[in-house]
Amino acid sequence: MNKSFASLAALLLTPAMLVAQDDGVRFGLKLSPNMAFIQSETKTLKSDGAGLGYTFGLMLELPIGTTGNYRFATGLNLNNMRGKWKTEYSYQDAINGPIKTRELETSVGLQYIELPLTVKLMTNEIGYMRYYAVVGAGNAFNVKAKADKVQPKLDQSGAYVIDFEKVEGESIQDDIALYKASLIVGAGAEYTFSGNTAVMFGATYNNGFTNILDIEGAKAKAHYVELSLGVFF
Repeated sequence: MNKSFASLAALLLTPAMLVAQDDGVRFGLKLSPNMAFIQSETKTLKSDGAGLGYTFGLMLELPIGTTGNYRFATGLNLNNMRGKWKTEYSYQDAINGPIKTRELETSVGLQYIELPLTVKLMTNEIGYMRYYAVVGAGNAFNVKAKADKVQPKLDQSGAYVIDFEKVEGESIQDDIALYKASLIVGAGAEYTFSGNTAVMFGATYNNGFTNILDIEGAKAKAHYVELSLGVFF
């Protein structure tokens, strides 16, 4: 994980160092809560509500043109998101007993290193405020995945269910795809205190469009709404 983070940081900072002499290059930090949900595209997998998470990391903006109204906005984020799903499970609890079904709940916590590649469109300063819209792509790499889930407890033969138990904090990283791509759209405002120091606030929608699961026959996408909060220096 540390090597991956260092490699991405080097990739991110290289263009910044090349243009460090140009006016308008900005660095900042963000800490943003999010609400995520997992959209199933498989009949045997059902979405089961939203979960709360957060994102924090580095923001970097490079000017496009000379007006200062158009910027290439990127960064390096650690994104933590939670989601829930249910799966339908068929079982027998006795020899020659009837086939029963039960929905098994799973709550997952997913952690990604994300490299956003977006374009930021800004208004001229109105008082101390500037308003913006942002659109682009998110490129995320899974580094951690854990789940709290309900699973069957089998008898000694392994053929019949004697009970159901809840397992917490189980690693499911082998069941999660390494790469997640998404569409990023958002809007917000910045308040300038003095010089280059500004507070940013707004809302961002991260719409996943690749399968987050690495399970045969299962497909799901992850989306989240983020309250974007940050400060530029």
